[in-house]
Amino acid sequence: MTKKSILATLVLGATLASCGGGGGSGTGGNYTGPSKTWQSSAYISAQEFVEALNDVDGSTRYASHIVKDQYETERGSGNWFVIYDAKYDKNVSVSLSYLRTLEYYDYYSTDYNLADEYRDVNWDDMYDSGYLGDGYGDEYEEVVYTHSDFWEDYYIGLDSGKTYNDETDTYDVSLMAREAQENSLLKKAADVSATYGLEMKDSLSLVSLGVKATKMLSRSSDEMLLPEDAQALKADIESFTGATFEEFQKAQEDNAFKQELIERVSKTRNIKADSLVNRLLPDLGIEL
Repeated sequence: MTKKSILATLVLGATLASCGGGGGSGTGGNYTGPSKTWQSSAYISAQEFVEALNDVDGSTRYASHIVKDQYETERGSGNWFVIYDAKYDKNVSVSLSYLRTLEYYDYYSTDYNLADEYRDVNWDDMYDSGYLGDGYGDEYEEVVYTHSDFWEDYYIGLDSGKTYNDETDTYDVSLMAREAQENSLLKKAADVSATYGLEMKDSLSLVSLGVKATKMLSRSSDEMLLPEDAQALKADIESFTGATFEEFQKAQEDNAFKQELIERVSKTRNIKADSLVNRLLPDLGIEL
């Protein structure tokens, strides 16, 4: 797969560049066994939550894990932490306070039940909006990598626009560089939003995809992407559009299916069909 391929997203890159466990309950009297009540896990830690999440997901090899614990993010006075969510293959920030107050209807208070309820919340949010997050960044939100310095990696929330880093551990010059880079990221996202008619959240995702593609290109050679990078980028593009490359290929041969696909992808990204077909998809290297 060459750098001129869609999966290298050179056109996309050019576009972006030009755009400038708590306790259980007891019973009194005659014991008849436990009954379901509203439970919470008031003392769960970030690590316990991730371990329970992997139990619920049945993850083994590619398990979810902590990217930044609550002591490595300044947001909410150390209340937030960032995980890699293996189920959705995304980085997500989660409020520890939210998890500790999230209620579930069950017999006992357990970390597993809490993680299971969290997954139900994920499913509901994905069904309602197509996004992994509560929509405001008040409870949990998808985050994207922006850059790294000598001390740490930096992430920005797609819902809240807030950054996730440990500012107190960096020097002023680093803070200034970070702020400049994040402002540049947001400026590019705003320009991309205007160019394609995308919502800001989707524009940030697209800019993040461009950053990821650029990093992949930097470690490629002989005009070729590494096979694993090509596959990862392909999966990211399919995730963004909500359609597979096989479906795009079929759409080139089946006009009725093409119209259905355009309608579906347009709805997924809340973009006008004309802008999708004549601007966004071609800039991703996809012709219909």
